[in-house]
Amino acid sequence: MVIVAVKVTASDQALKEKYGGLNLTESDLIFRGKILRQVLGLGFGGGWVAGALGLGGGVIYNPLLMAMGVPPKVSSSTGMYLVMFSTVATSSMYLLFGNLIVDYGLWIAAWSCFGSIIGLKGANWYMTKYNRQSLIVFVLTGMLMLSTVCVPLFGSNDLKAKSMQEGYDIM
Repeated sequence: MVIVAVKVTASDQALKEKYGGLNLTESDLIFRGKILRQVLGLGFGGGWVAGALGLGGGVIYNPLLMAMGVPPKVSSSTGMYLVMFSTVATSSMYLLFGNLIVDYGLWIAAWSCFGSIIGLKGANWYMTKYNRQSLIVFVLTGMLMLSTVCVPLFGSNDLKAKSMQEGYDIM
């Protein structure tokens, strides 16, 4: 899948360059040489780390894409697009094994859609009014810091509760 995606993107970029840089911006990553190796390495490494630690991929991909010079708005939407695949796969597995509570999932989905719309409207209003994308950077940084604290904290609390309840020795 990655090879196909890279080839399609590279051919699209070649067409844009052929016609005088049509729809290319300064922040576009041209998938050749060093940039291609970085994107593939970061994608593989980020996916592995996110899966191994149970973090959302957006926590890994957003800062890495911004470090490569991708604007925060594009980085944020790209990260969410990438995370969508693991979310769909995980939800499908839970549904197949009968562990998904569908009405609860729909309730969460409805509120998530509502929150996403409000967040997008608010971010667009802020960026239009102040002509700055710093809000997205601050929100992403805050979420990264919050998840760095909360994931181990809640994980250890769950592990303690399970060990006490079922008599496991966690050491």
